[in-house]
Parts: sequence; structure tokens; C-alpha cells
Amino acid sequence: MTSYLGHAKPQQIFRQSLARDMLHHAWILAGDKGLGKAGFAQQAAHFLLNSRNHPGSFSDRQNDEAGRLLAAGSHPDFRLLRRGPKGDKEEKKARDNGLDSLDEHDLARNIKVDQIRALQPLFQNQASISEYRVVVIDAADDLERAGANALLKNLEEPPKNTIFFLISHMPDRLLPTIRSRCQMLRFEPLSDADMRTILKNAAPKLTESDLKALIVAGEGSPGRALQYVEVGLAELEGLAREIIKSGDQDNQLKSELSRKLALKAATPRYRAFLERAPSLMAEKIKYGGAGASLQAIEKWREASDLAATALPKALDNQAVIFRLGSLMGDLAASTRQK
Repeated sequence: MTSYLGHAKPQQIFRQSLARDMLHHAWILAGDKGLGKAGFAQQAAHFLLNSRNHPGSFSDRQNDEAGRLLAAGSHPDFRLLRRGPKGDKEEKKARDNGLDSLDEHDLARNIKVDQIRALQPLFQNQASISEYRVVVIDAADDLERAGANALLKNLEEPPKNTIFFLISHMPDRLLPTIRSRCQMLRFEPLSDADMRTILKNAAPKLTESDLKALIVAGEGSPGRALQYVEVGLAELEGLAREIIKSGDQDNQLKSELSRKLALKAATPRYRAFLERAPSLMAEKIKYGGAGASLQAIEKWREASDLAATALPKALDNQAVIFRLGSLMGDLAASTRQK
């Protein structure tokens, strides 16, 4: 469990409702990926499960019973539901090394209805050692339809002293009947100052130039920025920015960028770059002098469409990156023509 930084407003709303004895039984934690919604849910769970000995605020203390049990994944009054392993091989890996050891492609597509049904024994008895029972679903967007309907029954007739946290990156896609039974907490991008603190704590060896680049690239999302740290995106972003700035008429930078992302081992970096490239182009159009010309906007649209379809269509990595580089380079030409 880690210390919690930022998002003072959602924390204030939650704590005030608890202090006024008006705590809603179900909360949707809504916002983009990587903003810290899961961290908020963990800290809120710790706060509730330690309700007989409340800390002064959401904290990273683990020297109490609730904190130690949550850290060990063994608190009897807490359940965390996530997508599980997709097959027997992945299930063995998860048993041996933990669910967090699995990559995205190792996970099932959905949270299954059986996972929701497995919560029922928790609800049939009183809380074991806490005043509350807490269920975190990360993310509710991943629920299969039958699972969503099964959850709805629990939300319609909530077990006593049970609090649900539904993490959602796309709350508009949740069942309207689920949304209507939950209180919405919206999470906004963090400030640059909070981003800097989180990144420095998580990756203290970052250079100042990389830190600045990651704050920009993260766009207020520490999870996104830390993902970029893991895959070494700062180097790739530097190449992309130079292409956007110079146009790269001799194609040397485009070729270097595509070579770095062509190998199978580069797949995590490739995925991260596909997500980042259209944002870099949008940033150039908005702030960098390319202007909102129809030509520049069309290049950005083509890049966005290419980045969105490259993985589903299994397009050639090197060809995709070279084409994205060409579209980025075209923005330099747009600037010179103005």
C-alpha cells in the first residue's frame, strides 16, 4: 500500500459522507486510466477497515492490523476483483508469482460472473474483524454482461455495512441501472507538481530532462507516465519531437524510430508509442505553431486511426512506425507553409 497524493476533492467528499453518517454503499471511481483511482480505492478500503481506529487521513500506514492484512492480501473483510488468468498456464504462473506477474495478453477478457458469485459467502455473515466489508472491482468496465447483472443484484439489495468501489475508465458504458445505484466520484488529471513528486518517488534515478518529458507525456496521469518509465519512452519521444520539429527530410530519424520498435521484444514500447504519438501531434497543432489547419488536422486524424487499428489488424510494426513518423514530419512542413 502506498501513500496517496492528489485528488483532494474526491477524498473530501468521501470522508464527509462518512463523518455525516451518510456513506453511500456503492461508489464509481471515474476517470482516465492511470490517475490513481485504484490507489484511492485501496486507501479508502484501509480507512474503512480500520474504522474502529481511524487514521487522521488516507495514509500509507501498514503498522496496524488492517494495513498488514491488506498488504498481505489476506484481510477477511476485503475482496479485490480483477480479470483473472486466461488459461491453465497463466493460472499456474499467477499462483507461483502472483496475478501482477501476468502481462495484459495473459489475462482473461472479462471479469467473470463466477467471480461475482464467489462474493456471496462474504455477504452471508457479519464482518469478521472490521465494522465494514469492502469490495473493489478493478475495473467495472471489464465485467461480462452476466457478471454486471449479478453485481446489480448486490447493489439493489446491498448487504449491511458493505461498501463497493467500482473503478471505471469509461463510466458511460456501464449499465445505467448500475450507475443509478452508485455515487460518482470523478478524478481529474493531477497537477505538474504532484506528478513530479510521484515520479521522483517512484523512479528516483530519472534525469531532470526525462522527468520533464514524462510529466508532459503523462498528461496528469502518473500511471501512464510510470508505464512510459518502464518502457523507456522518453528516448522515443525525443526522436518523435525532433521529427515533428525538423520534418526529417532524409528519413534518418523515422528509420531509427521504426528500427527501435520493430522487434518483438519491443512490443511494450510499441504499444506505448502508439498511444503517445497522436497526442504529440495534437500538442504540436495546438501549441506549436502548426495551427488548426485542415491539412494538419487531417494528418492527426490519419495518425490516430492508424495507431488505433495497428494492433487489432496486426499491421507490420516497422511500417506503422515509419508511416506515423511521416505524418509527424508533415506537421513541420505545415508550419513552414504558414
